[in-house]
Amino acid sequence: MRKASKREKKAIYRYNEEDERTLLEDILGFVKVFAITAIVILVFMNFIAHPIKVNGKSMDPTLEDGEFGFTSLASVWLNQINRYDIVVVTTQQDMTDSQTGETTNETIQIVKRVIGMPGDTVSCIDDEIYINGAKLDEDYIDPDYIKECREKYGYFNQIEQISTDDEGRTVVDYVDFPEVTLGEDEYFVMGDNRPVSKDSRDSAIGVIQRNQIYGVGVLVLYPFDELGLKG
Repeated sequence: MRKASKREKKAIYRYNEEDERTLLEDILGFVKVFAITAIVILVFMNFIAHPIKVNGKSMDPTLEDGEFGFTSLASVWLNQINRYDIVVVTTQQDMTDSQTGETTNETIQIVKRVIGMPGDTVSCIDDEIYINGAKLDEDYIDPDYIKECREKYGYFNQIEQISTDDEGRTVVDYVDFPEVTLGEDEYFVMGDNRPVSKDSRDSAIGVIQRNQIYGVGVLVLYPFDELGLKG
């Protein structure tokens, strides 16, 4: 068997050296692409948009339970918050463990619609919302749907108030929706599905501070037949 000549050995050595250098360049290239991609994703999710899942029926029929999409963070940074916008709000809520019965106060995100802007006086008369004495046009709510809900749940100008009687029993009353004047950086938000929505009418949530608004609008990506920007 013929031994490799010195020239052939040098050629093989150069080939292996070039091969290793190419492999190293490929690895470094992959790491660079991965790092850039990770940075872009982090910037996107922290400053531009963030994924959101709709939980519950408080925004029916505009947004349905289980829908998934993105909300715009940039609109909040740019102070682009307007009346009728759908917003994602960060708030506190008491959550009860179904197994242990223990109640803890947790930070949650809820999806609602902006009804009142800073400085507005908001009131509700016979299911109609008034802003500074003028009736609010709410074309996103179906009158037939309102009628059906009124017959089933009662008037929208009433809110659920939960209290405890002298014997420790939970009592659910309905109280009139009070007129409220919003301060600087305060917003009044409501769900489109008024009878089942816990929103600014509920003292547990109340008026929303601007720094509680996490995102504006919801771009629904799933289910696919609901694809589109809401709010």
